[in-house]
Amino acid sequence: MLIFHRLFTDPYMNIAAEEYFVKHATEDMCMIWINEQSVIIGKHQNAFAEINYHYVRANQIPVIRRISGGGAVYHDTGNVNFTFIQKTDKYNQVDFKRFTSIIANFMQSLGIEVNINKRNSLFTGNLKFSGHAEHIFHDRVLHHGTILFNTDLEKLQNCLTPEKKYTGKAMASVRSDVGNIAPLLSENIDTIQFAKKMVVWLLDFYPGSNAYNLHPDETDAIFQLSETKYKTWGWNFGYSPSYTFIVNVPTHSGILSLSIKTENGKFINIDLTGEFNNNELSNLLKSMTGLLHKEVEIDRFVENNRNSLELAGVNIVNFCERFFQ
Repeated sequence: MLIFHRLFTDPYMNIAAEEYFVKHATEDMCMIWINEQSVIIGKHQNAFAEINYHYVRANQIPVIRRISGGGAVYHDTGNVNFTFIQKTDKYNQVDFKRFTSIIANFMQSLGIEVNINKRNSLFTGNLKFSGHAEHIFHDRVLHHGTILFNTDLEKLQNCLTPEKKYTGKAMASVRSDVGNIAPLLSENIDTIQFAKKMVVWLLDFYPGSNAYNLHPDETDAIFQLSETKYKTWGWNFGYSPSYTFIVNVPTHSGILSLSIKTENGKFINIDLTGEFNNNELSNLLKSMTGLLHKEVEIDRFVENNRNSLELAGVNIVNFCERFFQ
């Protein structure tokens, strides 16, 4: 077993590193890492449905889709993350207990009582402090999760409290009351010290294990993956399963409601609900079909059709905002 304490905190690099190693590692690995503030969503989630879009945007918090399932989580430098990559038995590929028990044992070694619920999350008392998810690649399993050590819980709640409702088949996060473990420890240590303590414990837990450091060619490959995949809107937002949402557009004669169906981040169908007799405006709004659910594209539509929208009585102030709140 290779024990790897990843020192970079760039969330794009860290999420890319997981995919790189599950596809290229030739030995079993356990990686401990910390991200700067970011929201990490599951592979099968609708990004917009999991976040407070305006809060995340205003605070320049990256939203990054990972390759495993499960729910959305908030990361910051008070949160310690772990990743196990191991060869798996083809007859028992998904085995959360194989890994949740390891994290539980580590926490118990620090004097923290742990219970594991049916969703494979770790609790102390009634507060969740660790969520887990898995991804299978050929004969290897990637199992990873979080430990809330000293996370900003107010920011966590702000990021993960959506403003808008979406319907569809995307996997929704299961909300739980959460808490940090730092106040429960008998000694006063910071997040880095906690991560190092975890590395030392794992080296002892796995006899014959060795510490591991990145090679320059691995760093380059991870960087390229982060740039070409994990920093792209197409992966982080466009990959979302199909969804439908309502946009209420203010006009001089009242509120006009649009029901928009989206696939691969693109508007594929726009219906106007309720009584509406302005065919010109109806056709204009339906011409948004084909646009991406992306601010720059909606803003461009408004700019290109400003006169027509205003003549039809549409309040174009904050028109784009209506598609995200």
